[in-house]
Amino acid sequence: IPTSYLSFLPLHAAWTPDDTTPTNRRYACDTVAFTYAPNALALHTARTQAHTPATTILAIDEPLPCTANPLPNSAQEVTTAVAHFPQHQILRHTAATREAVLAALPQHTVWHFSCHGGSDIMNPLDNGLLLSNGQTLSLRDLLALHLQGIRLAVLSACETGMPGAALPDEVVSLPTGLLQAGVAGVVASLWSVSDLSTMMLLSRFYDLWRTEHLAPHHALHQAQIWLRDTPNGQKVAYFKTFLAEFQPTEDTERMAAATADYLYKTTILSRPQENDFEHPFHWAAFTYVGT
Repeated sequence: IPTSYLSFLPLHAAWTPDDTTPTNRRYACDTVAFTYAPNALALHTARTQAHTPATTILAIDEPLPCTANPLPNSAQEVTTAVAHFPQHQILRHTAATREAVLAALPQHTVWHFSCHGGSDIMNPLDNGLLLSNGQTLSLRDLLALHLQGIRLAVLSACETGMPGAALPDEVVSLPTGLLQAGVAGVVASLWSVSDLSTMMLLSRFYDLWRTEHLAPHHALHQAQIWLRDTPNGQKVAYFKTFLAEFQPTEDTERMAAATADYLYKTTILSRPQENDFEHPFHWAAFTYVGT
């Protein structure tokens, strides 16, 4: 439970030198899996929602039109996310309007937003996710829903975890607001993230959570360590295993065919003994808030 301006820091990425590790650093997350919360009451409230079965997912795929940069991997990321759930709904491009999203949110126990987001550190209630036609799904909107029974929200967008600065002792951000709105856990980012590394991280996260049955916060923790520590060649081998499971146009319950094919072809071009994603920029942006 970080207070004041510590709320702006990825405390899990604090480190000391250690030449026995692949990165020559020992990070705080090598010792413990971090979860964040604004206060003990919010954490207690989140825990009362954590028993909710994660059976159905709502996915928002690159709302359009949008003035922000395109998200070339969004469709593949969303396809991989929904492959892990028996029931799903996708609002894609022009269908991802503010009205449609607000109507769909209460009908699902997991949310995945693959879109742009932004933060106003002086007005945190205006923090939100950019939807179709330039509309914003703000923290103010989400607090008004009075939701119950939402297991997890994955915010694959820029700076969705940034808290407000006007009252730093009263941490207000999109993830902490979602906890207040009735969501048990939130995966969100502290800074603008690479589209490719985000796709890798979240693909691994869903595999660990839904296939290997790790708790969501442990799944994110292990996915971050995997992205950080495994060399490119090991990532190639990981994605190649999925290609062996299906024909090029088929999906499995673990990963979409197009996603595995794209990530395999992307990583195989890299030098196998190097690790292109060991810098904290790639893996440390995402935090787990709640339980």
